[in-house]
Amino acid sequence: MSIQKPAFLLLLLLSTLSVQAQDSYHTSLNNLLQTTYALPAAQQWVLPNTETATLAGSLNYGGSTTTFSPSGQPFTQGVRRTVTAGANPWDAGHLYKNTTAVAAGDRCLLVIWLRSDAANARVSLFAENGITYDKEVLATVPVGKEWKMIAAPFESTAAYAVNSLNIGLHLAFANQTIEIGGAACLNYKNTVFYSQLPVLLNNDTYPGHEPDAPWRATAAASIEQIRKADLTVRVFGSNNQPLAGAQVHVAMQQHVFKFGTAVVSNRFNGGSAFNATYEQKLLDLDGKGHGFNELVFENDLKWPAWEQGWFSSKPEIASDVQWLKNRGISVRGHNLAWPGWTYSPSDINATATPAFIKNRIRNHLTAILSYPGVGQEMIDWDVLNEITTNNDYANRFAGTPGYPTGRELYAEIFKQADSLAPNAVLYLNDYVAIEQGDSPTNGITLWKSRIDELLNAGAPVEGIGFQGHFSAAPTGIETIKSIYDDFWNTYGLEAKVTEFDLNKLLPAATQAAYLRDVLTITFAHPSMKGFLMWGFWDGAHWQGNAPLFNLDWSLKPSGAAFVDQVFHQWWTDETGATAADGQRTVRGFRGKYLVTVSCPDGSSQTREVLLDGDQTVDFQSACTVNAAEPDSGSFNLVCSPTVARDQVLLRWNNTGFSGKTTLRCIDAAGRVLAVYDLAPTENNRIIDTSLWPPGVYQIVMENEGRMQVVRVIVGR
Repeated sequence: MSIQKPAFLLLLLLSTLSVQAQDSYHTSLNNLLQTTYALPAAQQWVLPNTETATLAGSLNYGGSTTTFSPSGQPFTQGVRRTVTAGANPWDAGHLYKNTTAVAAGDRCLLVIWLRSDAANARVSLFAENGITYDKEVLATVPVGKEWKMIAAPFESTAAYAVNSLNIGLHLAFANQTIEIGGAACLNYKNTVFYSQLPVLLNNDTYPGHEPDAPWRATAAASIEQIRKADLTVRVFGSNNQPLAGAQVHVAMQQHVFKFGTAVVSNRFNGGSAFNATYEQKLLDLDGKGHGFNELVFENDLKWPAWEQGWFSSKPEIASDVQWLKNRGISVRGHNLAWPGWTYSPSDINATATPAFIKNRIRNHLTAILSYPGVGQEMIDWDVLNEITTNNDYANRFAGTPGYPTGRELYAEIFKQADSLAPNAVLYLNDYVAIEQGDSPTNGITLWKSRIDELLNAGAPVEGIGFQGHFSAAPTGIETIKSIYDDFWNTYGLEAKVTEFDLNKLLPAATQAAYLRDVLTITFAHPSMKGFLMWGFWDGAHWQGNAPLFNLDWSLKPSGAAFVDQVFHQWWTDETGATAADGQRTVRGFRGKYLVTVSCPDGSSQTREVLLDGDQTVDFQSACTVNAAEPDSGSFNLVCSPTVARDQVLLRWNNTGFSGKTTLRCIDAAGRVLAVYDLAPTENNRIIDTSLWPPGVYQIVMENEGRMQVVRVIVGR
C-alpha cells in the first residue's frame, strides 16, 4: 500500500524535526561514544534527547532539590539533591521514566554525570521494572569532587512500554549533597554485543587493594599460624635406628579448609542435563586433579524444589550426595526454611493459619532430615535463610499465643533441626553483612539482634553464613575483617563465606584481585571454616558471571587467581632428606597428604596422612642405617618460629660441609638485609628480626653451589 504524498511529507517533516530537536549534549555524547569506544550511533534514546525534556520529566523524592547551570561541562543543566541518611538507600532518589519502548534483548547504555563535595559520597545507579522493581542493572558507585561520567550497560531481560522502565539513582546512603547532570540512555538494540559497551563506574579499585595495605602482613602471619602445622616424619632402619638420608616426599592432596561452590544437581553424575566438562571441573580445576572439597546444591534442597523435584528426584539427589562423598567432597545443606511466601510452597501463604504453617514446617524438616542419603549426610545446614529481610512467617505468627513477635518460631525450627540432625553444624545464613559492610545502611545490627534473640531462646545456632554477593563497588577488605572479628568476638561461632560472587560491572582485573583478597582475608581468620562460590561457570550461574569459568570454559582472570591461591600459594609439596636423627619436618598447610619415604636402596613406602595439627609419623624401613648417606642437596634448614617478632632460631645439618657457607636474609622486594658467614662446625644461629618491618622474608643458606630457602613472617 503506497503512502499518500501529504502523509509522507508530514512523516518526513516530523522525522526532520526530531533530529533537529536533539540538543548539542546528546549529539556530543553520541559522538564521544563512537570515537572513544568504536560504537555505532545509538538506534534511539530511551530518555528524551534533550536535557530540558529529560529534567522536566524527572522525579525527586526525599531531601531537597535545586537546579543550577554547571560550567565547563558538555551538559548545561544540573540538579543538586541534598538528602539525609535513610534506613534504606532508596529512601531518597532521583528518577526518570522511559519515553521510548525498550524490547527484550535490547542493549542499552545508561549514562549520567555526578559529583559531590561530601566525603565518601555514594549512590546506586539503576534501571528497573517500574512495577516489580526487578533490576536490569544496579551498581553502587563512589562519587568524587570532580565531575565524572558514569556509564552502565544492560541487556534488557524484558520488554518495556513507555513509562514502565524506571531509571535513576538511590541517594540515601548518608547525609550528602549530590550534583547530577547529563542523564541519558542510549539504545543500540542488536547493533552491538553487550561486551562492547563501556563500563565506567570508578570501581577499578576498592579499599584495601594496595599491595602494601597493612592487612596483608597481618593476614600472612595469621595464615602461617592457624592454617599450617608441623608434620615430622621419622624414618627407622631395619635395626630400628634412625635412618639418615631417606627421601621424604610430602604431597598435599586436599585442604582441610573448605573451598567449594554451589552446583546444579542434574549437570553431573548422569543427571538429566549432564555436562561432562561441568562434572570434570568439579574434580579437577588446575589440570592436576585438584578440585573442590565441598559443594552445596544451589536449589535442590530448598523447600519447594525438594518437594516438587525441580531438577532431580529425591533418589537422584541422594545418589549425587554419595557420588560426591565417594570422591572426598563434603556437602552442605541449603536451606531448611526461608521465611518468605515467595520462597515457600504455594500452600504456605498469607491465608494459611499459623497452626497449618507450623505443622508443614515440622513435617518438612522431618521428611528432608530423615531422608536416607541426604538429611544426615550434610556437614552443615543453613537452617534459616535471610531472616533479616523475610518476615512473612514472623508477621503471620506475631501476636498469636506464645509468639509475641512471631520470631519465636525460628528457635523452634533450630531446635527441631538439631534433634533430627545432631551431627550437622547448624547455620544462620544472610547477605546483610560482608556484602553491605561499607554501607551505613547495612543490616548488621539487625542481624545481630536476630541472632541474640535466637541464642537467648536456646536455639542451637552453631555457625554464621556470610553470603557475599558483592556489588560493583565491593566492600573494603579491612571492613570485611572487622565484620569477621565482630561476629567472632561476640558469638565465638564458626563461619563460612557461603555464596561468593561479583557484579559483572566490576572490571575483570579487579574481580580477580578482589577474589584473591577476599579469599586471603577469609583464610586468615580463625572463625572461618570455608569459602564457597555461588556457582563457578557462566553457563550455570544466576547472574551469568561466575567467578571461575566463561561460557566456553576458558578460565577467567578471577579463576586463575583462585586456582593459583588455593592450589599453589596455599599448597604444600616438598621433598627432602632425613637428617642424622632420621627426621624431616615440613610445615605444611592443613590437609590430606600422601607421604612417601624412599630409601637409598630404592625401596619406598607411601601413607595417607591427615595433617590438622602438629603430628609425628613413623616409617619403618627395611634399609640399614649404614646404607644411608645424607642428601647432598639439602641442609635440613629449619626456622623456628616461622612467625616471629624479635628473633628466630635457625638449625641445620652441617654434615658434608666444605668451603664457605653463608646465610642471607632477603625481604619481599629482593633487598639483602644481612649476610652471615658460618663456621664449619656451626649448626644453629639466632637472627635478630626486631628491626625488620612486618612482612614476609626469605633466609637463604648456600654452600658450594647448594642452596636451601626457608620463609619467615615478621609481625608485630
